[in-house]
Amino acid sequence: MAENTLLYFTALVTSALAISLLYPLSVRFGLVDIPRGRKQHQGAIPLIGGIATFIGIAVTLSLFADGALQPFYYLACTGCIVLLGVFDDYLDLSVKLRLAVQTLLGLAMTWSLDLHLSSLGNLFGLGVIELGFLGLPITLIAVIAAINAFNMTDGIDGLAGMLSLVSFITIAIFMWLWGQQEYAVFVLVIVFAMLPYLACNLGIIGSRKIFLGDAGSMLIGLSVIWLLIIGTQSETASFRPVTALWIIAVPLMDMIAIMFRRIRKGQSPFKADREHLHHISLRLGLNSRESLFLITSLACIFSSIGIIAEYFLVPDIIMLLLFMVVFSGYLYLLNNIWRIVSHLRQQRLRHGNR
Repeated sequence: MAENTLLYFTALVTSALAISLLYPLSVRFGLVDIPRGRKQHQGAIPLIGGIATFIGIAVTLSLFADGALQPFYYLACTGCIVLLGVFDDYLDLSVKLRLAVQTLLGLAMTWSLDLHLSSLGNLFGLGVIELGFLGLPITLIAVIAAINAFNMTDGIDGLAGMLSLVSFITIAIFMWLWGQQEYAVFVLVIVFAMLPYLACNLGIIGSRKIFLGDAGSMLIGLSVIWLLIIGTQSETASFRPVTALWIIAVPLMDMIAIMFRRIRKGQSPFKADREHLHHISLRLGLNSRESLFLITSLACIFSSIGIIAEYFLVPDIIMLLLFMVVFSGYLYLLNNIWRIVSHLRQQRLRHGNR
């Protein structure tokens, strides 16, 4: 236990020190987010949250990680995704280039650790669904989806970080309770490395605000899918594949919903806009902190459903059908939110005039 505490302390302190060192450098070299277009913050904000988080993770795992975790492969892949994110933050890379690099990293992850989706579990009650040769392409799709799902949530202060904390902590709970304790410690190292960024981003400590940046959101996405595959596909798997849907429910549903909406409008599914859940909550009158609390609470509810269902071994088919019902309700609400709000306002006015 004392050794684990040292890991968490090292991740926390190293990440905090990295922020202190990187802050003046980011301003000097222009690695900052300047408000324009959809971005409405004030001043140039350093995009160093993801870099600092990676440094905290890398130093800690390099010094203390159990060799059985094979941290080199994780750090090599996440180091590349952070580098991609830094260039994207600085140069605004094309979608095609980002997707190409993400695909290559998915292949590297699969090749280095034989880490891929081989089974979907007993989804339909007829036995385990083995993916066979489809495992590799489905894994690549999952990697790209997870990276971009968390990237798309990075729209208001703290949101990508808080949603990822919910996912990481849920994964850690599963791994700690059901036989993957060494990986649970690994997950918590990531959590502690993220805390200094969140504290600065939300103004909890100090006055130097920083953003996560594409480097950070893509680091989070790759880390989450890496751990989900380990948690569901390894010999010591601690939860079922269908449970993974609940662990990343909010980022996943928001990404799919927004992509369908863009395609239906004849737009690129990767075209940036202001139609995400956090944008809608702001336009409904909630402020940034209220939107953060609402969406994070929603993620906690979904993760809790996953934990409870896994504990009681609710059949996979029921968990999948329930997820589809929730997702359908989510799509309906997003597609009709303004009609619903208008109706509620009319009802309130009628009751107020009586």
